[in-house]
Amino acid sequence: MLSVSVSLLLLIMAGMVTHLICKFFIVKVIRKVFFSSHKQGVPLDKDVRLSQKLSNFVPVIVVYNFLQFMPGLPENLKVAIQTICGILFFVYLSIFFNEVLEIVNNSYSRKSKRKNHSIKGYIQIGKILVHIIAAIMILAIMSNKSPAIIISSLGAVAAVLMLIFQHTLLSLVANIQLSSNDVLQLGDWIEMPDRNISGEVIDIALHTITIRNWDNTISRIPTKNFLTETYTNWQAMFSSGARRIMRSFYLDQKSITFVNQEMLQAMSQIRIASESITELLDGRDISAVGDRWFMENGITNLMVFRKFLTAWLAQREDIKKEMYIVVRPLKPSPDGLPVEIYCFTSSIFWADYENTQAAIFEYIYAMARYFELQIYQHPAGSDFARLAQPRAESTDARSGGPQ
Repeated sequence: MLSVSVSLLLLIMAGMVTHLICKFFIVKVIRKVFFSSHKQGVPLDKDVRLSQKLSNFVPVIVVYNFLQFMPGLPENLKVAIQTICGILFFVYLSIFFNEVLEIVNNSYSRKSKRKNHSIKGYIQIGKILVHIIAAIMILAIMSNKSPAIIISSLGAVAAVLMLIFQHTLLSLVANIQLSSNDVLQLGDWIEMPDRNISGEVIDIALHTITIRNWDNTISRIPTKNFLTETYTNWQAMFSSGARRIMRSFYLDQKSITFVNQEMLQAMSQIRIASESITELLDGRDISAVGDRWFMENGITNLMVFRKFLTAWLAQREDIKKEMYIVVRPLKPSPDGLPVEIYCFTSSIFWADYENTQAAIFEYIYAMARYFELQIYQHPAGSDFARLAQPRAESTDARSGGPQ
């Protein structure tokens, strides 16, 4: 009995001494082998993390081998200690490899030239595989059977495993497709209108993608949803250095008419409009051109206004001149004739974009009247009040005034 107690005490002391040696000295070995480029006097977080994981399972190896030199132990106790050592070895080994994978992920994120590319999904797959292999080895040790037998027996429960891990498998496929096709990366601005999501991608994991919305709320969407649902990635717009304006204003169709001399004189006072008119006249003298000529050539006040707006947009510094600048009428509707402004701003920032867009349409609403065009809007209460006012005054006049 005494020899058994002494043997167990020696085993415990061997494990503790090995643990302390690993704890205090293995950092230098790891730094020399793996991180030799760093300064020797500066302790690194990666050194400490790896040394802690190694200091866990290295003593298990020492105890397992030291057990061979303890012949006085009963056979069943020796088998029990070997089984425990085997289980602990694979548990600590899986923890160590998980830490290595995490360090690889962090190092890739900091040093990669493509800082917006995430490999977190692949790292999580690696962790799952490490845990599966560790679980198979632990089952083999506990059952005293070959790992090949354990793996072959898993075929009977493959359907159950697929049912349990169906979301993981779908997420794996989605993660691989998103990463390989580069359709979604860290830092991208995405929009999912169906889920009321609009913000920046801050994390791409195996099962979920995390988005910080512009109101600083956080949304997590299953990765597989990005293969089945509609979303918009605005990152290409940022990469192009321009942001598109595509908005319409509505004109009263009754205000569209052919240009006449009176209208022409008023338009000629506007510098850019006079240049557009000169281009339409093709060198003809304004005074020599009659109203009939404009009718025969189909020159309307809307045509002059469109050419004026196109030239005016092209001279603005906040509009990209090398990209499309189009002013075009669209299909008429009960709300009037929509005229679309299609161009690109030279700034991609939201505030600059909105300021440019606001300035353009404020100018359009103010200038339309100089071309004898009316901006259409639905009648308001004030419009009905003005219509009713003359009728009320005439009624009062006929009745001799208010009673």
